[in-house]
Amino acid sequence: MASQIKCPNCGVYNTNQDYCTKCGTLLSYQKRRELAFAQDEKDRKERERIQKEESPSFYEKNKDHRFLVVRIFAKVTHSIYVAFMAIGMFIAWLISSIVA
Repeated sequence: MASQIKCPNCGVYNTNQDYCTKCGTLLSYQKRRELAFAQDEKDRKERERIQKEESPSFYEKNKDHRFLVVRIFAKVTHSIYVAFMAIGMFIAWLISSIVA
């Protein structure tokens, strides 16, 4: 069965077309959703990239610092943080395995 879609831009009826034959306006709702989703995904990745560039973490900012003392302090602080998180995750895993 042929589906006729009226172009919202020029008013021409199109049969089984994704784009209007007269003005080229996108008619397919599925393609509109796909394009909108792709654009949203692109915008989200761009916002994440900008946020990462604008606000680097303490470690990222100081791991290549020109002063040795600052580099060592950043790396030691990062190591303590990683060890603390690993211990916390182990405790959470242990509690969840005991409960289960």
